Amino acid sequence: MTAEYTLFDPTKNVTALVTTEIDPDLRAAAAAKIMEKEPACEQVGFVYTDRDGRSRLDMAGGEFCGNASMAAGLLFAPEPALRQPELLPGCSEAPYSAELYVSGTPGPVEVAVMPWPDGAFGCSVRMPRPEKIFSAELPFEGKTYRLPVVSFPGISHVIVRSGLFTREQAEKAVRIWCRELGVSALGIMNIESPVPGDKMIQSGAEALKMVPLVFVPAADTLFWESSCASGSAALGAYVLSLPGAENETEAAAVDISQPG
Repeated sequence: MTAEYTLFDPTKNVTALVTTEIDPDLRAAAAAKIMEKEPACEQVGFVYTDRDGRSRLDMAGGEFCGNASMAAGLLFAPEPALRQPELLPGCSEAPYSAELYVSGTPGPVEVAVMPWPDGAFGCSVRMPRPEKIFSAELPFEGKTYRLPVVSFPGISHVIVRSGLFTREQAEKAVRIWCRELGVSALGIMNIESPVPGDKMIQSGAEALKMVPLVFVPAADTLFWESSCASGSAALGAYVLSLPGAENETEAAAVDISQPG
């Protein structure tokens, strides 16, 4: 069969969204074919309207993805809502906002789309709340590392200081830790920041540099991603969980720089 898809570029996390109805059992194979054809593509999702009239996005590996959710919001937005170039970045209301049901989450997420004068689009997604933030003892190459983990429905992320592992080691570790934690998808968020005392990250610090690595077993994908929305939310949630963060009124704003 032939699958029709559209490529989106949310902060260089290039995503293919398939609009052809594909049997769920064939989606992983279809995603592999698309990614073989599109070398820049980092992930594939399938969009459709279910029998109840709800807009849905199912990722190839059943994971949750914030960037793909924003792309799907743009795909579902009605054409008239995308023809308002007078709206500028920073406007409080977008012309299109809707609920989107995404794989890996028990309920809908809210996505909004706003056209910009330069022909691009501003998109936002209200991320699910983390289910838990905890420290885990994670084994790797004969050692045990105590590292923070932020778990969302559909994906979890380990926060790691850049330089702790080489890229090759991180690619091995993410597979091992995904099994160790028993999660359906796992990211390693490599962070560059000052290390005050024994803390990896200081709440309220200047912009943090993050390089995301994401492993999705069901889709058999492992990527050093250009950007990761759920990883960004995980890092923000972790920073807010640090001692003293609850007393800092500015702690809700965390600037994160990523390759994309």
